[in-house]
Amino acid sequence: MKINNTFKLIISLIIPQLAGGLGSYFTIGSVRDWYPVLVKPALNPPAWIFGPVWTTLFLLMGYALYLVWKDDSGKSKRLAYSAFGIQMVLNALWSIIFFGLHSPGGALVEMVFLWLAILTTIIAFAKISKPAAWLLVPYILWVSFAGYLNYSIWQLNSVGSGQVACTQEAKLCPDGSYVGRTGPKCEFSACPGENNDLWKTATESGITFQYPETLLTTYINTQDWPPQIQVLNELYTCTEAGSETARAGKTEKQLVDNREYCRTSIVEGAAGSIYTNYAYAFPKDDKTVIFTFSLRAVQCANYDDPQKTACENERSAFDLDSTVDRMARSIAQ
Repeated sequence: MKINNTFKLIISLIIPQLAGGLGSYFTIGSVRDWYPVLVKPALNPPAWIFGPVWTTLFLLMGYALYLVWKDDSGKSKRLAYSAFGIQMVLNALWSIIFFGLHSPGGALVEMVFLWLAILTTIIAFAKISKPAAWLLVPYILWVSFAGYLNYSIWQLNSVGSGQVACTQEAKLCPDGSYVGRTGPKCEFSACPGENNDLWKTATESGITFQYPETLLTTYINTQDWPPQIQVLNELYTCTEAGSETARAGKTEKQLVDNREYCRTSIVEGAAGSIYTNYAYAFPKDDKTVIFTFSLRAVQCANYDDPQKTACENERSAFDLDSTVDRMARSIAQ
């Protein structure tokens, strides 16, 4: 049965789209949750770029296949068709390995074979139709760039001897706070109250107190930790004034279960993060005790949803005052 050129064109354009659709099936879920939290290289394009690029490349692939198919010079096309089919399978397989199996390392190895299959296809197509071969040049260039991205992501998200860094997923705890993944197995940290072993004992300026080894947060991290303690031989007072961005910071009273704290906070921004220096003063035995420490919070706007929403929710639910109150109440009598 002889197929006219119109049907050849339609079929040729559909074949790459089918392979792309198969890859997309494994991509969609990971693009929403796993991929956004990976550490990426500086040259990584915005997420919205990939869809239009691949759509264009699939159209070029399809038209290249059409030019080879409609050629009636009598040249053998077996290698051209075989190479084209193999690279299409490898194209879909890469998405399955990278996004479906969450394996950048495995996908990098597979991409080497994909690149070689594309090169073989270009050479085979050139023997039949040089325009068809040229249409595949953007494809191999993009895959070369994707190989760089794949390698960089694999490197940036590995620690030491190949241990994959934990993704920044957040788990909602019963008290409304969020905890992230940690440890060698990247398990979720315990929610507040689930594991008291996370609270350690420290002694500063002759005062022994307990502090949380981690805040059990994903987007807020401790910097100067555990807190340092200063003891003033004077009665506690608190004068509210200033702003967080002023040199002296913002000083305000905070009540936690009818216990008053005088909190001074100074905010500085750097490299997509917010650094806040805290000083909590409170009365103790006719003296004034002051906790000082720093926290780093990432800019939630750096993320796309759902990470952006999780970051904003964590920020709004984060109760630093209660944590300081518990540390203050743990001071040995």
